[in-house]
Amino acid sequence: MTTDPTPPFSPFDEPSRPRLHDPGDLIAAVPHLMGYYPTDAVVINVVVDATIQVTMCSKLPVNAQSQHPIEQLTAMVARYPGAAVAGIVVGDGTPTGDTLPRKELVTQIRTVLAEHGVPSEMFWTAAITAGARWHDYDDPCHTGVVSDPNSSVLAVTAAVQGLHAFDSREDLAALLRPDPQDALARRAALIEQLPERPAGASYRLVLDQVARTVERSEALSDPDIAALAVALSDYMVRDACISTSAGDHARAAEQLWTELTRQCPAPHRAEPAALLAMSAYLRGNGVLASLALDRAQTAFPGHRLSGLLRTALDRSIHSDALLPLVRQATEQAERMVSDQSE
Repeated sequence: MTTDPTPPFSPFDEPSRPRLHDPGDLIAAVPHLMGYYPTDAVVINVVVDATIQVTMCSKLPVNAQSQHPIEQLTAMVARYPGAAVAGIVVGDGTPTGDTLPRKELVTQIRTVLAEHGVPSEMFWTAAITAGARWHDYDDPCHTGVVSDPNSSVLAVTAAVQGLHAFDSREDLAALLRPDPQDALARRAALIEQLPERPAGASYRLVLDQVARTVERSEALSDPDIAALAVALSDYMVRDACISTSAGDHARAAEQLWTELTRQCPAPHRAEPAALLAMSAYLRGNGVLASLALDRAQTAFPGHRLSGLLRTALDRSIHSDALLPLVRQATEQAERMVSDQSE
């Protein structure tokens, strides 16, 4: 079963987690918390003092006895003392009288949460779209309409940052789909011909391409892709590039890592994919981070950095725990720049 967690937002260039009271606003916020519009899914929000701390989305199981990540949910909630859960079932049927779809599954989830002392509210809606009607599992007569997802505070914030919610998880995954095999093979041949460069020169090459990404409208050339793949294959360079996850160039760097995740052949694809995962994790997009980690670990089974990030993401560890890595990377990057200039 696919389960998509979102880690709490990092302090980098992000607003605090949204404070939501109305179910219609809560439901409208989900696509911008997840990065896509879920369908036939259970969305769980962990809430502390009316503020959403973390969100988890799972595809609906066939029935209440099917596997559902209850253990993962309760472990995640346990990390937030005083937390409550606000959940949403999206799609899969229509209300029948006073009975909402998936009531048995919702009862199962709420029973387990209650056993751990966690209060919960659960709602149902056919779809996350403006004007869709939502219902309360406690009282199906308690109903309202979903706010416009495109007009929410989160939507505006995402738009300012150049981000948007994809229509589906599959559409988001397509963002990282590898290029055709003939292009990958062509670049792999180029990579084999390139000599290794000093770490400082390689790091400068990557930074120059990050800076170019802001204005560049054309696709990277095969020689550019090969040169960047070789540069990032130096773990010192790759680790120093973690520093780009914060600061003025973070968005441009994430765009470059996204392109290279598509464009680099395996096993070199693992390095930009891991950097993309780090960037996405730090800004709270756990779904993109998870997809990037899938690409990294497929391209390079046993890849250490992606393995560490996967463990952190699966355990819903706060992105603050990654900040020491960013600080170390920044110090390493400064040393590289200093050594090259001497």
